[in-house]
Amino acid sequence: MSNKLRKEKQTVKKIVALIFVFISVFCCVFFAARGKFNARATDSVAMMIVAPFQRAFSWVGSQLTFVTNSVKEISHLHEQNKLLREEVEILRAQNLTASEYASENQRLRNLLGYKQTAIQFDLVAASVIGRESASWSSVIVINRGTLDGVANNMAVVTEMGLVGHIMEAGVNSSKVQLLIDPRSSVGTLIQRPESRVAGIVEGDIKNPNRPRMVNIPKDSDVKVDDMVVTSGFGGVYPKGIVVGKIIDIRNEEGGLLEYGVIDTSVDFQKLEDVAVIVASREAPPEPLQPPPQTPGTETDPYETAEKLQHAQRQIQDAQQQVQDAQQQQLQQAGYVAEGATQ
Repeated sequence: MSNKLRKEKQTVKKIVALIFVFISVFCCVFFAARGKFNARATDSVAMMIVAPFQRAFSWVGSQLTFVTNSVKEISHLHEQNKLLREEVEILRAQNLTASEYASENQRLRNLLGYKQTAIQFDLVAASVIGRESASWSSVIVINRGTLDGVANNMAVVTEMGLVGHIMEAGVNSSKVQLLIDPRSSVGTLIQRPESRVAGIVEGDIKNPNRPRMVNIPKDSDVKVDDMVVTSGFGGVYPKGIVVGKIIDIRNEEGGLLEYGVIDTSVDFQKLEDVAVIVASREAPPEPLQPPPQTPGTETDPYETAEKLQHAQRQIQDAQQQVQDAQQQQLQQAGYVAEGATQ
């Protein structure tokens, strides 16, 4: 019990001493601030006592300020980063859209250029909107139908060459059987002037991306890298449309015929825009070119043509004069004969 009372008395003394020290420090600081104490010793003691507390308060304040500013800066950076991410996503979407528009514009420009070049065809542009899922067939769906003038068995092309033909024309859409379909057959011939060998191009179910030109006699003039075009036989495909290039020549199973493997000019895996030939006319002949002239004897072809025309006019005038003279002689002879009869 006595130990407990002793401890309580010591605790009270300590508290009183701390209160006294605190009051003393407070008074020194207060009166020093108001200029009541001018003694250097008092100032030194006050500064010595107050300095640790001031440094502590200053450090705590600076740390609180740093933490507050850091939190504000982090929050600002987070918001700014969020805005930048959203802006990047918007710009990325706009870039994809612009790229798609540029690609579509280029494809349509190519089709327009082909339309302006192939003046023997009346073309209707169309877009591919679907494909049949059957693995053994190669059929696409386009967004043009009978309302646009499309009908069955019309040829479908791109600026690169032949695609196929309309197999089923609907009101607003149509099905197109591709050149590489195993059920397809196209009358073709070798474009090379020295060859002009005819054959039939049909799809190969074993090699869907490489159709075959079949029914070629073994002694025919067909070579690798020969270009294959439509022959115009059958009435479905107009003559002269590019089909592809011979990349390999193989023997048929019977041994009497051979066939050519064709690398098609159209990439059917990237088919997006096509054109339907709704009308076809005979292509106009190319303008005649003057023959090559022997060096040293060159003449102006236009001047030569004028001279030829002048000579033809002179010949025609002479022929007319001869005809007029003969007519006069006949008239005179008839007149004399009539007078003699009288």
